[in-house]
Amino acid sequence: MMFVETWVRTPVSEALGWALFHSLWQGVVAAAILAVITARRSAQARYVSACAALVAILLCFVHSFWHGLPGDGLGWSPRRIPAPLAFLDASSDLPAAAALFEGGKLAWLTPFWLAGVVFFQMRMASGWLGTVRLRRRGVCDAPGPWKARLAELATRMRVSPPVQLVESGLASVPVVVGHLRPVILLPAGLLLAMSPAQIEAILLHELAHIRRHDYLVNLLQTAVEGLLFYHPAVWWISALIRAEREHCCDDLAVAASSSGSAHQYASALAALEQSRCAGTMLNRKETAAIAATGGSLMKRIQRLLHPVTRPAPANGWAVTPVIVVVVLASLAALRSTAAPQADGDPDPYLRWLNEDVTYIIETGERDAFLGLKTNEERKHFIGQFWLRRDPTPGTSKNEFQEEHYRRIAYANERFVSPVHQGWKTDRGKIYIVYGPPDEIESHPSGRQGGPPSEQWLYEFLEGIGRRVIVEFLDSSRDGEYRQTRDPSRKR
Repeated sequence: MMFVETWVRTPVSEALGWALFHSLWQGVVAAAILAVITARRSAQARYVSACAALVAILLCFVHSFWHGLPGDGLGWSPRRIPAPLAFLDASSDLPAAAALFEGGKLAWLTPFWLAGVVFFQMRMASGWLGTVRLRRRGVCDAPGPWKARLAELATRMRVSPPVQLVESGLASVPVVVGHLRPVILLPAGLLLAMSPAQIEAILLHELAHIRRHDYLVNLLQTAVEGLLFYHPAVWWISALIRAEREHCCDDLAVAASSSGSAHQYASALAALEQSRCAGTMLNRKETAAIAATGGSLMKRIQRLLHPVTRPAPANGWAVTPVIVVVVLASLAALRSTAAPQADGDPDPYLRWLNEDVTYIIETGERDAFLGLKTNEERKHFIGQFWLRRDPTPGTSKNEFQEEHYRRIAYANERFVSPVHQGWKTDRGKIYIVYGPPDEIESHPSGRQGGPPSEQWLYEFLEGIGRRVIVEFLDSSRDGEYRQTRDPSRKR
């Protein structure tokens, strides 16, 4: 537990927490846009749009995490990560948001997210191992005539890699396994149970998956699902991708068939529906494989026999734009209830001077900073300020800067009072300047009828001495611990 608590207080953990938070509204926006632009589009256009939306959510997540890391020119910490919804920033005066975002609380999302990622990625690995087992065990070569027929169909579908056709005693439905050396697995006995025209239709469908590189795309899609498992919009978009993937392959198979008949192809799908119940093992484990029974077979058959111009919205997500408008309007109304600042938003450079480094900046440095005229000069000054304190100059990591912002985050979480943020309290100031004490003697109920108190012992403080004690008393019993003993005074 101590390891988790220590790790949560790192800048990386807090940046991840902010990225997870921002991905919530980013995913909703991406899903809303997707729901609007996919209307009256072809299956291929809907598929590409859904893939683009999924990639956009992932890139937004990475972007939010990257910009949440400390170390930019201003030296800001993840608790002030910029966002399109700037009023949700931790430095905002929005009362309802302050309690949630103050003190690095979002960083506690990170361990739960990591646990979920490990679970889903292990499940993905299990599915991939299942497909490897499916490819190697209980298989035999298909009859020669069908292998020759598959080669002809592959030429017709313009599939370049050589495709192997085998019968499997483990597969319950036709599937494609592999990307560089794809293999089509047919359930044992299927070649005798269905007519040659139906088998040809199924093979064309599987060849369409190979031509479109769907096996590889499905693996990448599953990996993204594992990273963004917590977001309902991701699962909706992913389900849309899988459904439209099957629709695209259906269209390619019908177009490449000798008859070009959608009715004949639909009859082949209907025959496969009979093996649907027996294929639960494949549907649950071999998620890396691409099966001919993917999506809803009945909906696919209905689409082939009775095509419609406008697809029906899936799972009610056509109302997503309305939800986005309502959420943004509610947040805007909540912001309007906050007390406005007299001078508008604080200047980020003055905030850096008067909050971030107010306890560690020297008088000469402060005067020099106040004398600067342009933001470029201020930005350069801040970079040099941290560089002068870097214990390992020349490396990409500034340990002093990271430790300083960690102390601020810790102070804001542990030492907040009814009146002040944690960094403004006496305990917060001492912690930020001197770091964690070697020992803490705490009396939250007071001693011998006295007020609540704390004594912090530092074994050594450079420039002050050894065994330095700092005492804090809550004389008013209001949660505001005030310093009573100067750090330079020894026991």
